[in-house]
Amino acid sequence: MNRIKIIVISAFYLLMSTLLFSQEAVIINKTGFDLYNIYVSPTGMEDWSDDLQPFDVILKDSYRILDLKSYNGEFLFDFRFVDVDGDEYIKKNVDLNLHRKVVVTLDDLSYILDAEQVGRQDEWVVSVRNNTGGTVQELYISPHASNSWGGNLLENDFMENKSTRQFYMSGREEFIDYDIRMDSRDGKFVQEEVTLSNNVTIVITSADRE
Repeated sequence: MNRIKIIVISAFYLLMSTLLFSQEAVIINKTGFDLYNIYVSPTGMEDWSDDLQPFDVILKDSYRILDLKSYNGEFLFDFRFVDVDGDEYIKKNVDLNLHRKVVVTLDDLSYILDAEQVGRQDEWVVSVRNNTGGTVQELYISPHASNSWGGNLLENDFMENKSTRQFYMSGREEFIDYDIRMDSRDGKFVQEEVTLSNNVTIVITSADRE
């Protein structure tokens, strides 16, 4: 009898473990635009997968369940989505062990273009200079009206003092107010309500420390 109980309990925990760590992602589209392409990559890998929905569309305010069982043993993923206008949305370091729902919003809009994308008609370039006196590990550019900073534009890189970095903006409006934030070991440096336009250079200094 005890042996039967042990077998039943073991089977129960095995089933619960399978359900809990299911390699499925529920993609919820809250961008306001239809999503035509989905690419995925285990975090840390350089290459994206092929399009996971070559013949399908995730309509705005709808969802799709994505089967990732082919990535056996992987649960930390990066996701890339392309909408009807060709704009890209990036979500990184998504842990499917913690949450299966992947909500894609305008805050995930990527406006750093790959080298082969430079030259699109809707792109414009902004230069940001670090004059804070220290090395910057994180940089954020967000519309002033947004409630989120979005992702770190430097990712795993950094900016030395007195260095300048260019960012190719696509899918974002010119001549509206943005907030710019640099994070270093010395603190956070912020400029608010900065009007960005093509070829403008923004200089962040020690006077911008929060």
